[in-house]
Amino acid sequence: MNILGRLGGKSRLKFALAIVSLGLVVIASSSYAAGANRAESDAVVAEAENMIMKAGQADPVDTKLIHQAMDKLHVALKIDPRNDAAYVDLGFCYGVLRDGETAVDMYHTATELNPSGNNFIELSDIYMRVGDTEDALLAANAGIMKDPSNARLYNAKGMALNDLQRFDEAEEAWEEALKLNPNLKVAQANIDALNGGPSGRGSISKHRAQPPPSNATH
Repeated sequence: MNILGRLGGKSRLKFALAIVSLGLVVIASSSYAAGANRAESDAVVAEAENMIMKAGQADPVDTKLIHQAMDKLHVALKIDPRNDAAYVDLGFCYGVLRDGETAVDMYHTATELNPSGNNFIELSDIYMRVGDTEDALLAANAGIMKDPSNARLYNAKGMALNDLQRFDEAEEAWEEALKLNPNLKVAQANIDALNGGPSGRGSISKHRAQPPPSNATH
């Protein structure tokens, strides 16, 4: 039945406006629900990160607590499947458990959901950890395209180039990092190590010396 066809001109207009208004209400309600889901999911991620921190303070690392944190992160993803912070932390956990392949998958998923500079730093870092230097360089370059003012991405690029024995390019990347952030001490330390010759290159910081990433930084 064609309802609009049976209505007069003014009535059709009022009816159409009512449908549009209803659609806007539905969209607004969906957006509110999505925001609420992310907030709830982020709260669970924060709980998991606290567990990861505690696990890392144990000697050796408390792998049982790591697994419990991973269970929490999966709960966070059930609440909001697009929470990239949960995937980043899962990647960290799998890295701690020495499951490099799955760790890479988690970080890669995070960059697909949110191609931020920080997520590409994490992806480049895990590639370095598993010995995949070419992909580490690709990840750093991809991040630079998204976030060209991120000094840590240039530091990551330099580390990958150094491992590929492209030393002049590595130094250029670290110099660019320092231009963007003169206080990035790791970049300066890497340049100093590089200029120390073959013996100094062994002291280049291949990975970020940071605690598990927080969803507040993504």
